[in-house]
Amino acid sequence: MKFRIGALHDLPTQPLYRTLKSSPDISGELLFDTPAAHIDRLMSKESDAAFVHPMDYGINSSDLIIYPGVGVSAAGFAGIARLYLRGDLQEITTMAVGTVTTTEVVLARVVLGEKYDSAPTIVPVIGSVDAMLAKADCALVAGESLYSIRTNVPFIDLVDEWSDITELPFVHSMCVGRSESFDKQLSDLLIVSQESGKNELRTLSDELSKDRSQSPDEIYEFLSHFTYSFDEQSHESLETFFQLAFFHGLLGDVPDILIGG
Repeated sequence: MKFRIGALHDLPTQPLYRTLKSSPDISGELLFDTPAAHIDRLMSKESDAAFVHPMDYGINSSDLIIYPGVGVSAAGFAGIARLYLRGDLQEITTMAVGTVTTTEVVLARVVLGEKYDSAPTIVPVIGSVDAMLAKADCALVAGESLYSIRTNVPFIDLVDEWSDITELPFVHSMCVGRSESFDKQLSDLLIVSQESGKNELRTLSDELSKDRSQSPDEIYEFLSHFTYSFDEQSHESLETFFQLAFFHGLLGDVPDILIGG
């Protein structure tokens, strides 16, 4: 089978690509790039599917479907997005944002709106947590930037806050394709690759550590926080996320969630 699939550099998504990168029965290409670039390729029919974050789907949902059963989600202290706080604030009016995704910004705004009655102004800042907090009341840091942070500044874990608000996991990413071109064979291939990665986390962690600063044990512990699927709870969580984003003025409307099949 031949394919072109957009993939993400995010560590939590790496188990999804397990056999997509190694199976001798597959002739295709994994394109590692940003979600925005993947959406562009999908729309121009230069790729067959792509892994993206929730807001990438939410903004472009009228042209996309979600491949069933494939995705990454987490609940509790996932360690993928944190909001560092400048002291014991009574009111949060500004949020420093560096290199993060739109989904992470929206998640932070939803959590602050729901639990802290706050709608902070975004302040772009590239630098350390201290540098960010010198210019804002809180600092949003996400992804692999968190691994190198050494600070005693208090923080809240945004996925844990989301779980507390909704009693649902948070969907980190899923696989999407064009609405008119759902491919059952590709869908089966994605499931097989995900299951292989999920069942071989220890081996995969050893391999990933060769190109990353974390040890195999650190990577394994991190990946073990995630659930690899897109099930009914994932669907409900994504729907709730879009509803709350719309309520807080962060989405123009509540998109329909269309699952291929």
